Amino acid sequence: MRQTPIVIHKLVKGEDINHHGTLFAGRGAEWFVEAGFIAAASLCDPAHVVCVKIHGMTFSRPARP
Repeated sequence: MRQTPIVIHKLVKGEDINHHGTLFAGRGAEWFVEAGFIAAASLCDPAHVVCVKIHGMTFSRPARP
């Protein structure tokens, strides 16, 4: 069974930016978990979806406003 890709866009606002002018890592992690939940909920009952752990998330380039 082939699934349609799920694409999620987020507006990076001033409150999402740190003193270096890039996205807070915590905000990126929050959005990562949210996107994972949306993808998982499209495949099964959302009541049974739980994020257990995020480890080793790597940001390859900064997200700028």
